Amino acid sequence: MASASQPLAPAGETLYWLQRRLISLERQERFECAYALRMEVAEWILGAEDGNLRVPRFPEPQ
Repeated sequence: MASASQPLAPAGETLYWLQRRLISLERQERFECAYALRMEVAEWILGAEDGNLRVPRFPEPQ
């Protein structure tokens, strides 16, 4: 993980999407994917130069 010059705070819509996506992945028992998403978000929040987190528009999980 790269060191951060300034941590980022996810915007409300991004945070909402992350929460919903993690819930969906865990309900599907895709724990490795949920973990990978958490680690990618951690790198993005900490300002990793290679962080590449874009928020796609997915339908609400059922």
